[in-house]
Amino acid sequence: MAAAVDCILKLGGSALTQKNQFETLKTESLRRAAILVSLLWEAGERRCIIVHGAGSFGHFQAKEFNVALGTSGGSAASDHLRQGLCLTRLSVTKLNHVVTEQLMNTGVPAVGISPFGTWQTKNKNVIKAGIDAVKNVLDAGYIPVLHGDCTLDLEQHCCILSGDTIIEVLAKTLSPKRVVFLTDVKGIYSCPPDTPGARLVDSIVIGPERTMEPTVFTSALPHDSTGGMSLKLQTAINIVSSSHGSIPVLICKLDSEAAIKACLTGELKEGEGTKLSFMDT
Repeated sequence: MAAAVDCILKLGGSALTQKNQFETLKTESLRRAAILVSLLWEAGERRCIIVHGAGSFGHFQAKEFNVALGTSGGSAASDHLRQGLCLTRLSVTKLNHVVTEQLMNTGVPAVGISPFGTWQTKNKNVIKAGIDAVKNVLDAGYIPVLHGDCTLDLEQHCCILSGDTIIEVLAKTLSPKRVVFLTDVKGIYSCPPDTPGARLVDSIVIGPERTMEPTVFTSALPHDSTGGMSLKLQTAINIVSSSHGSIPVLICKLDSEAAIKACLTGELKEGEGTKLSFMDT
């Protein structure tokens, strides 16, 4: 019987790309991400799943063609919408190819897996997930690399399936030892990091009703089709709450020593990032 999943690792789109610049990579950050995964591999944490955001790949096309809305107005799918879906997918799969190639360059046997066609939604809610493909890749000794993507939707023709939603489904099904979000900032802040007085929140406690202590406020870029940090935080809350704390969630900066420790041990010191835990009151 195959071992449990060691880690689900989310490489944030803002950490890998210049999110406000069309299809622009942060080359050094991508290289460091690949080295981090290679360290996990060498340490024996080999049942690891990578999910990366799209960043500046895909979001601009999705916004221009309203791919996230699909045919929510009740009309039939248009050629314009189909073109938008194809252009969005062309962009996100381009990034997936680059990420997978960089992982392979560091000795990681990485295999890109696109959700389109094996995942399906209804009113933007996942009703079918390609979990078997991920498990088969893991069991064969490879590292699956998934990404935020478009998906076909039974009610509105199509929508955007974010990497954060993919992680939530994977975590619920595969029960990893830990989930780590690697971003372009240290973790979750009391308010958007560029706001005066913003401070890093080291620990967030989730209650049985998915309450959060302390409360934080987040924001998203105008062209972000997936909710930005707000969705990441909600995803983290859902994972911790649904697992009653058995799956810890950590959020820290990709370009940091803390990122390596978070992925290998599931621990962070004060000032290194944010850890979410569960308290049943």
